[in-house]
Amino acid sequence: MNLLNKLENTDILKSLIQKDNFAGWVYSINYENALVITNDDWKLKVNGIPHNCFLIASSFDPDKYSEIDEIDKQIILLRVTKSCKLPQDDEMIKTKIDGFQKQKSTFTEAENEDYDFYTKSRMQYSGLECRVLGTFYMKDEHLVLGSDIESFYSSLKLNVYVPKKDSLKEIVNYVDPIRRESAKKDFEKLGIKNEIKPFKIGSIRYTSTDRLHRTSTEDFVDFMIQPADFLARRTAVLGMTRTGKSNMIKQTISVVKNIADECNIKIGQLIYDINGEYANANQQDNGSIAEIYKTGCIRYRMVPTDGFKPLLTNFYEQIEEGFQIICDVLSENSSISNDLKTFTNISLFKPDNSDPSADNRYKIKLAIYKAVLKKAKFDVDSNYKVYFNASQNILTKVGYKDLNPNKGISLDKAIEFFEKVHSVNFNKDSGPIINSNGHNWLDEESVALLNILTCKNSYGTSIYGIKALYPANIYHTKERKDDVAREIYNYLIEGKIVILDLSVGHAILRESLSKKIAKYIFNESMNVFTQGDNPTNIVFYIEEAHNLIGKKMELTDTWPRLAKEGAKYKIALVYATQEVSSVHPNILANTENWFVTHLNSEKEINELAKFYDFSDFSQSLLRSQDVGFARVKTLSSPFVIPIQIDKFNPSKFIGE
Repeated sequence: MNLLNKLENTDILKSLIQKDNFAGWVYSINYENALVITNDDWKLKVNGIPHNCFLIASSFDPDKYSEIDEIDKQIILLRVTKSCKLPQDDEMIKTKIDGFQKQKSTFTEAENEDYDFYTKSRMQYSGLECRVLGTFYMKDEHLVLGSDIESFYSSLKLNVYVPKKDSLKEIVNYVDPIRRESAKKDFEKLGIKNEIKPFKIGSIRYTSTDRLHRTSTEDFVDFMIQPADFLARRTAVLGMTRTGKSNMIKQTISVVKNIADECNIKIGQLIYDINGEYANANQQDNGSIAEIYKTGCIRYRMVPTDGFKPLLTNFYEQIEEGFQIICDVLSENSSISNDLKTFTNISLFKPDNSDPSADNRYKIKLAIYKAVLKKAKFDVDSNYKVYFNASQNILTKVGYKDLNPNKGISLDKAIEFFEKVHSVNFNKDSGPIINSNGHNWLDEESVALLNILTCKNSYGTSIYGIKALYPANIYHTKERKDDVAREIYNYLIEGKIVILDLSVGHAILRESLSKKIAKYIFNESMNVFTQGDNPTNIVFYIEEAHNLIGKKMELTDTWPRLAKEGAKYKIALVYATQEVSSVHPNILANTENWFVTHLNSEKEINELAKFYDFSDFSQSLLRSQDVGFARVKTLSSPFVIPIQIDKFNPSKFIGE
């Protein structure tokens, strides 16, 4: 076999054309659009030409591929966007109306046809308007797709075909050779040396009505996802409730877990579970992610629950975080007193140890704050102690000669002591309490805390005090000894799946905790990177994303930064929402992968239409409410592809 024949037999380009699927001719073309004339008989033979389906146009006969000029060895890829009028349509409409007016019965028998054969034949022609998606051609024995057309010739006869099965599979799963090599390098940077095959996510579906183009499973054409598209990338899952967003996210979680297992690498996955469907068994999927990956999954919740780690903060240990939560709760009350306003403005940040005087004042302030927490009924171990320095003169003045707070005293004793301190300090005859240097032993912030503890201000007038702190009690747990963000990060670098069940708890706490955890992970990954090491691969999943990453955030805020800069620190972000317009523009602009189902608002459709070629699907997205019917654009795919996403099936994972 000579080289010419060998190339002819192996050339992928000609194999895209299936002559039996002829559908018409291009009668007008420019750089953006092509107009196609088709016929009812041709449509019938190819089982119809659905809206948004792919067509291919070429001028060569694939059976005579070796004889054609090199300039003609190309195929133009088209997408049907709408119908168009043929020049003779008005004449044909007039003929039809004349025929209807002459018709004497509802159903016309063949022998009584009103049209002659020639007229009826001409009536079967119609026009299609198509978007030019690009040009397929061969380069260095590789199939290449340019995203446009290099030139067009008005006199050139372009045959149009409907690609099916193998041809369609090649088109919708096309990956540019350069991108394919780039993906291998991306994987190597992520520490993945194994060859990871593309995974099936669904099958091609053009329209909600799929009676003809998806007659049986034999007609289904698989759509494959390149695994490299998801790691260290941004993925949007958009659509109304109950249209398949969660199903897509569960598919992604499982795929990432499989990649980690196959390649024996650690990929941490963090799920912000707004509705509790990933952490808990549910009727929708007959299971949950937590059940599927029992051995590698850690669950957190804001309320004490068996099987869940506490997501809450220990206010006695995580001082700044706990105090901020108290301040957030107090801020909900617009009519708080001046004393409480003063309380919310104190600082509980630990000073530099190089200043012994400042350190001592901090210890006193911290001891009073913990006494406030204990009196406000924030649960704590019975043997918990506080430590601070107090001279013998001060202890004697307060009336506690034998007390030694430097070695630690119980919180009950601390409450008793500081209540006495408040009484003595503001006594006209004995106060204020002076230290050995001749200065007030208590600074202004400690005084403010004493007022809250005793429910009295400096003048002895009763104030609301600790009672105002009671509502914050539900956000505290004595069970946590370590910072929750640090603990979660450690699980992620071990390659665990961590689920934050945010379905219960206060919205303010949900937002603050979510942001705190994300910020910690981002900063830790960034620190590892800047020190010259490789950060662990981590994937964030956020349901109802508009609740956490709203469009009004500053670019310097955690979520926009994570979306924009996270990739270089090996952090991927998968976010789901019903509202495209609610997501921060910076996050949308940096999103590589898009999975879009039904949107019920023209406003949201218009927002989506700003990206890639989603405008072609505007009407379809607005009208079609089928679960799992998605329009997909991934990093590797050069154009949007309509697919039916497979139903997530946990049965094949349970019992891993």
